[in-house]
Amino acid sequence: MGDSGLIFYSCDGWTTCFAAIRSYFVHKIRLDLLCKVNAADCMRHPVTLLLILAAALTRLIGSDAQPSSCRELLLPRVEIPSTDNALFRWRPAFADLFPDDPEIAHQLDELSSPLMNAQVGDHALQTWLAPLTARLAELTVHNGESFQQPPINGPETPFPDHQPLRQLAVLRTAMMKMAWRDGRHDAALALAEENLNLARTLLVSQEGLIPLLNATGIWQLALDDVYWLARRPNLTPAQAARLQTALLRDETLASDALSRAFCGELTFFTQVVIERLPRTHDVEQLLSSIGSLGMAPPEPIEPGSLSLAPAVNEPFDREATLLAAANDVRAWVNAFSSASRHPRTLQRTHTQAHLTTYVREIPALLQYATEEVPTTQEQVTSVDTEIAAVENPVGKLFLIITTPNWNALSVSLFRRAAQRNALLGLLAWRRLGRPASWKDLVVAGLLAKPPADPFSQGSLHYDPNPKNARIWSVGINGVDDGGLGDGENIGLPPDFTWPAR
Repeated sequence: MGDSGLIFYSCDGWTTCFAAIRSYFVHKIRLDLLCKVNAADCMRHPVTLLLILAAALTRLIGSDAQPSSCRELLLPRVEIPSTDNALFRWRPAFADLFPDDPEIAHQLDELSSPLMNAQVGDHALQTWLAPLTARLAELTVHNGESFQQPPINGPETPFPDHQPLRQLAVLRTAMMKMAWRDGRHDAALALAEENLNLARTLLVSQEGLIPLLNATGIWQLALDDVYWLARRPNLTPAQAARLQTALLRDETLASDALSRAFCGELTFFTQVVIERLPRTHDVEQLLSSIGSLGMAPPEPIEPGSLSLAPAVNEPFDREATLLAAANDVRAWVNAFSSASRHPRTLQRTHTQAHLTTYVREIPALLQYATEEVPTTQEQVTSVDTEIAAVENPVGKLFLIITTPNWNALSVSLFRRAAQRNALLGLLAWRRLGRPASWKDLVVAGLLAKPPADPFSQGSLHYDPNPKNARIWSVGINGVDDGGLGDGENIGLPPDFTWPAR
């Protein structure tokens, strides 16, 4: 039901899990320069590594508004007491959530599918889960509690809570399906509601892109729980109404979480990396530092190698660079606040124009930072001339390389919002006892309004034919393909589709 997987790369010993994951969401720039690379080139021009990691994705998005200030976009970090942070209470239990038996781990993974209709779990899995039942019951957010994960301080920040929290959701999913199979329907619904609450609590508290991705994956698991229940033949109208009520809390969850994550990325990643890059006119040192995102000391140029001359003017204007990054984020936050829909046109009308302009302003510097062939004196002279003539050249290079693919992240959240909206429709059908039009469901009081399609300006599409009843979103391309798809919605299907059976 989720997005396709991430690919990890390394180069000459410089790699971190954070940088690898994050750079998956970075702009594709100058792919023609990035066909080949070797370790020596990464050391000579370390910026190449970030660009290669970025090469799988589409272009970025920006803003036409003039930058003013970034301060209103920065997230405040106020530490909450450990007594109010549920994670302090939960962490001692995290180690018990992972089975040693790989076969049990495989069964748990299979049970995550919302379309899994086979026998639920075997004896070994049930035996392993039995003593965890009481422990999992303790891992709920109490009144007055919330989540606050460790502070992010740049790309090397560890995220120790992410995998345990996802595993918690996976275990609840397995237990939910077993409870339903055993006729304990109220217990099954309670477990599904707990997963929704876990995802919601994470999404409203995360502070950047990696925390957003983690919380989004848990939201997907929680939504798949509801989808699985919505397809049970013996789900009663009252149970369907109960699940509807739980979903109604999350109407703006996607847009709110995206706004917070984008501001968090500006605060805890972009600003942090900019501030810790060396204050120097030595462009070679700046390039080396950008190549490691400030995580390692600048690599010295080998004796006798051609290198750039120290810049006469300021090559890296920190404030201007941060303002430009904030200007990019601001347009997205404004779009999310005005409508809980994916801003489809923002990609081609906003950041793409800015970054393309930067590429045109610094072609020699960009080539020098990414080219793997031996450097020539002519190339060095061209870059030196360009640096002297262009305002904030290294800052523009920094933005080309490090600006995330906001569009891909927006799609990722709004495809979950589309599923949440579709589930409201499927559950309304269950309450009515048959598929029906949005108008009929609204008149019957089973929906307040037709479920919106976050990838269009209208509502979700539906086919009420009992033999093929389904609800679908037009998906990323915005084209209605008639609900084409099998309901798994893995990768990038033509439409996101949710069959009723």
